[in-house]
Amino acid sequence: MTSAREAVLGAVRRALDKVPAAPTAAGPSPARPDDWTAAERVERFRAKLEGVGGVVHEVADAAAAATLLGELRDAGGWSEVAISDEPLVAEVTGGCGIEGFDGGSDRTRLEACDVGVTTAQFAVAETGTLVLLSSAERHRLTSLLPPVHVALVPLERVVTGLGDALGHARTAGDGSPPPLVTLITGPSRTGDIELQMVMGVHGPRDLHVILIGAAS
Repeated sequence: MTSAREAVLGAVRRALDKVPAAPTAAGPSPARPDDWTAAERVERFRAKLEGVGGVVHEVADAAAAATLLGELRDAGGWSEVAISDEPLVAEVTGGCGIEGFDGGSDRTRLEACDVGVTTAQFAVAETGTLVLLSSAERHRLTSLLPPVHVALVPLERVVTGLGDALGHARTAGDGSPPPLVTLITGPSRTGDIELQMVMGVHGPRDLHVILIGAAS
């Protein structure tokens, strides 16, 4: 037992030796990427989201987003599409001939949909997280029930951290937090079933984010 204990503690010590020392009060503080450019925020968001199984697309404008969405529909064989109440969603889906229905109006029909199309109020570069605010768009069930979720995100909504997103949310409203904030980082996944990773149990198994605009 003593030998095993010493072996474990020795492994821990060796691992700790490789960890950089924390900065002292007089030393430099950890850098926060407040000076990221728009292109750098987009690249970080893409890396983080695709690292957990999401897919990020970049297009120049709403017309290009409509073309891409039509291609995704054809490739996925989508027939029933639910949409949120955001004008951008109606513009993009209409632009590729998708006749979606309001996902908040008929839950039974929504559960049978192939895909839900919404926007996101913010995309967090540091974590690859979408931030959906109930005060801005009726989209919670549309983003959660169908097996595929497509989020249309104007490029200016890509922010550095979650604190930035929530700060903007407060200033955009009356200073109070939105009634409901939904955070989405990649497709739904769970390891509860015999410790095996399973996709799509508690939400969409596929997540596509279409970033709209030109990063500079």
